[in-house]
Amino acid sequence: AELDYPAPACPHCQGKMIKYDFQRPATIPILDVQGMATVLKLKKRRFQCKACRRVSVAKTSLVKKNCQISQPVWAKITQLLIEKQTNTDIAKRLHVSVSTVQRQLNAFTFKDDFETLPEVLSWDEFARNKGKLAFIAQDFETKEIIALLENN
Repeated sequence: AELDYPAPACPHCQGKMIKYDFQRPATIPILDVQGMATVLKLKKRRFQCKACRRVSVAKTSLVKKNCQISQPVWAKITQLLIEKQTNTDIAKRLHVSVSTVQRQLNAFTFKDDFETLPEVLSWDEFARNKGKLAFIAQDFETKEIIALLENN
């Protein structure tokens, strides 16, 4: 596919831009179609400013800037991580690397709500990540984890 549209104004100097050429095709994994692995070979249009001679690349909502993985794949990775599947299984299913899945997992931010605490709270330190200590707090009666901190 080719991503092409009329030349926009220069983002740097607001000058007139002209169509320059195409980038080499980027291989972008997209969600499977009928169980088959699917990729999109996308050539993006480049534009050059007549005034400042800077070059910019066509933008699309399908992929983030400087990224080679489509937004629907990122959303599917998030969904599968919430469903507690292993990183390796997710990577194989979506045809991406395990480190890509791990980056998405690291991007999660959880908001702890400590407005209400259980009547009986238990806490402990335990060995995690090659002997480093971590801290866990949980509801003693229901065994629900309240907080898990990476250090003691």
